[in-house]
Amino acid sequence: MSVRFYRKGILVSEVECFQSLNLLAHAQMEEVETGSECGGHGRCGKDRIWIPEEDRKKLNAPTFPETRLLSIEMIDSGWRLACQTFPALDGMQITVKFDAD
Repeated sequence: MSVRFYRKGILVSEVECFQSLNLLAHAQMEEVETGSECGGHGRCGKDRIWIPEEDRKKLNAPTFPETRLLSIEMIDSGWRLACQTFPALDGMQITVKFDAD
């Protein structure tokens, strides 16, 4: 299975899913631009992604940097930071959107 990256409703990349890699690293494997400016340390908040409700349970719980940079409402509606978000297991099918269309 794979992590699929969408921008404006269009599939831009698909990469094998690894539990040990955050979604920023998955994007970087295929050179998908995420907007990250801090090198994936959870400081800039620029690598915001949106996860559909059916895929949210496939990910780790929001981290402290996410709760500091994103509002509770944003997190509850599916927004995460790619650098802080990890798949729960290898081989999962996860949809990642750079906008909430």
